Amino acid sequence: MGFVLYAHFPRVSSFITVLIAIGINIARVCCEEEKALLKIEKVDKNNFKDIPNPCKYCLYWQTSGPFDEKMLKPEMEGEKREWFSEVIRDFGNCAFVAYFSGVPIGFVQYAPPRFFPRVKKYASGPPSEDAVFLACLYIADKEARGRGLGMAMLEELLAELRKRKNKAVETFARRNSVDNPSGPLELYLKHGFKIKSDKGDFPLLRFDFGRNR
Repeated sequence: MGFVLYAHFPRVSSFITVLIAIGINIARVCCEEEKALLKIEKVDKNNFKDIPNPCKYCLYWQTSGPFDEKMLKPEMEGEKREWFSEVIRDFGNCAFVAYFSGVPIGFVQYAPPRFFPRVKKYASGPPSEDAVFLACLYIADKEARGRGLGMAMLEELLAELRKRKNKAVETFARRNSVDNPSGPLELYLKHGFKIKSDKGDFPLLRFDFGRNR
């Protein structure tokens, strides 16, 4: 019943609010019925426009200088597209968009560390050259967080990189806070990531595909 109601609400947050109001349990978003509403697609030139804001024009990891929210400008989308095309040519697919009931709500971005200059600014870094760096695993709609969607996105990424025979994936996860582009530390520890370097608020975590079969 709740999922039929969603057709009348264009935003996921509104949908979830209604479900709570009528007493439907949404704690288990990743049950089989709800998984059918989650669709994760590789980003290409045709669906690039579906990347949620501000991810579509965020160049945080692609730069190394001072950065704040004022730099998240729609006109930077062209530069993000150019970066995306370059990585596709050199590395292959480097991003996913997650749709929940047809609405784009999440974004995953990854590539070899050399494509992300800012990794050198982190005390626990830089990531290893033999690993793919996960720069962003982000749920844009705050009301959709904590429902298992990020877990499903991470599992999709690991499956993709395993299929491509990558050796490892690394990321920075923020300690004691979920306010981080790549998600909370606990998410990664539950999925077999190990802390490789622990300096400051952003430990560097690593998942070795050879050790996690």
